[in-house]
Amino acid sequence: MTGPTSDEFVNQVRAAVDIVDVVGEYVQLRKSGRAFLGLCPFHSEKSPSFNVNAERQFFHCFGCGAGGDVFSFLMKLEQLTFPEALHKLAERAGIEMPKTQQVEESPEKRAKQAMQEAHQLVSKLYHYVLTETPYGVEAMKYLERRGVSMQTIAEFQIGFAPDSWDFVTQFLKKREFSQELMVEAGLLAKSDGGKVFDRFRGRIMFPIHDTQGNVIGFGGRLLDGSKPKSQPKYLNSPESLLFNKSATLFNLHRARPYIRKRKQALLFEGYVDVISAWQAGFPQGIATLGTALTEQQARMIRRNVDSVVLCYDGDAAGQEATSKAIHILQQAGLIVRVAPLPQGVDPDDYIRQYGAEAFSQQVLLQAMPITAFRLKHLRSQIVINDETDKARLIAKAVEIINELESPVERDMYLRQLADEYSLTLSDLKWEAKRVYKQQKSERQRDKVSPAWNNSINNGKVTLAKTLPPAYHTAERMLLYYMMRNQEIAARVQEECSAHFQVDEHDALAAYLYAYYAEGNPEDPGGFIHYVQDDLLKQLASGLAMMECKEDVSDLEIGDYIKQVNNYPKRAELERLREEQRSLHLQAAAADSEDARKQLEIQAALTGMKILELENALKEG
Repeated sequence: MTGPTSDEFVNQVRAAVDIVDVVGEYVQLRKSGRAFLGLCPFHSEKSPSFNVNAERQFFHCFGCGAGGDVFSFLMKLEQLTFPEALHKLAERAGIEMPKTQQVEESPEKRAKQAMQEAHQLVSKLYHYVLTETPYGVEAMKYLERRGVSMQTIAEFQIGFAPDSWDFVTQFLKKREFSQELMVEAGLLAKSDGGKVFDRFRGRIMFPIHDTQGNVIGFGGRLLDGSKPKSQPKYLNSPESLLFNKSATLFNLHRARPYIRKRKQALLFEGYVDVISAWQAGFPQGIATLGTALTEQQARMIRRNVDSVVLCYDGDAAGQEATSKAIHILQQAGLIVRVAPLPQGVDPDDYIRQYGAEAFSQQVLLQAMPITAFRLKHLRSQIVINDETDKARLIAKAVEIINELESPVERDMYLRQLADEYSLTLSDLKWEAKRVYKQQKSERQRDKVSPAWNNSINNGKVTLAKTLPPAYHTAERMLLYYMMRNQEIAARVQEECSAHFQVDEHDALAAYLYAYYAEGNPEDPGGFIHYVQDDLLKQLASGLAMMECKEDVSDLEIGDYIKQVNNYPKRAELERLREEQRSLHLQAAAADSEDARKQLEIQAALTGMKILELENALKEG
């Protein structure tokens, strides 16, 4: 900004937006006591430790320590500066930015904005070409044959890129977009000779959006028979400042509310499957973008829902991709089921051929648990020609079944296996027990620990948790109450003769004294925004999120202050005791009587100092 940020304007924006609503667009939150709980978007976790305080308007993650107010959240998540976050939240709240406070943007930010504007314009252009011009007639006929309705075309803003080398190039040039930047954005391409041309030609175009609904790229599908075979059937935008395939899921911005409402996501391989499913009445569909599922994408799904149904193609490649995706999704903490599709059929084909009802009843409702899928996949991989092949398949099947934690599930799958291959259940259970012991032995081979000779512990050593020193706890408690009560802050400032021993605590206390001195109100959320240092902001949010009783007595505050004031004396006392012990040891080892007496005198003098300090501590 060209001038200093107006505190009044910042507070106006803070008051107009609810941090729960803002965070809820990125993280699935559930009410937990006075706070909202979810999976942290800043680090990978399976159990939620990310807290949002609606009353005080701040967040804190007890896993990674991230914390702050609504501005901090956007700045950290979207890599924005404070003025940029302020501008975005002001727009969200419908508050006009003061003219004297225009955002000064970095060159990268300006480039990114130009790319976004260009993508938005080109998306509208492609859609117009498809629906309103002769160039789109063949593409419209193709979509009609595929059963894609006008309503779906409008919803997904499907378009068409004419078979021209410079249609989009000229369109962008007239609007004064830098050609070099548009090449970087992936809308245009450049030949080895330096000629700039349209990247997408003769293709049906599917806009790709980020989680907030901004167009960041495209997927283009060739019209059947319109191009030589050397051209790929599907072509996605290249990686750019806007578009990162590994961190993007097609349709997530549109499907998110349905995913949360239905408590389940449908994960497809391609955008055509998602669009077909949406039209058939399954709006919770999302897809990867022509690449294998990534850990980042799995975490994005997990932040929105606990359960996912994998609906990949029914061919060998699709089943192999399913097998790999299962592991990644499980690692992210998701409950996974696999929808069965006939060999060689993809979800789009199935829906068009059999209809929505069949897709619901015969595919989605028949989705298999992971173990059932893995056993089915195993059968497809091993061709049984003789008893040796059969024994190998059974051994691998038993290994899969043994991984189940539930004995009931293990028994159920073992019975199915026994029936399928005409084995006795008792023999199969004996084999399962033998394989289990072998698996357990292999897992523990690299985890050998020293034996424990107390049978009560069963070989496990329980380590006691180390409690923090009394002064450390006292400082944290004082800061908690100081953020909520100006009188307590004033009392601490007056009565604390010693600095807080933890440097970060001392710095935060200094911020609090300054915060109240400037006439600011008792508001932890406001104080967190006031703190400039990111690490101290995180510390403040963590302290503010502590579960402490709201009413604290003067006596308790006095005790905490006493702990802080007494710590330097206790530290000095410990130093003197150590010094006295050392003097006694030196006296015992002295070479002469005179040396011994001198050392004992010094030890006695040190003892007097110890006594004085002990009395001072008793008197408080």
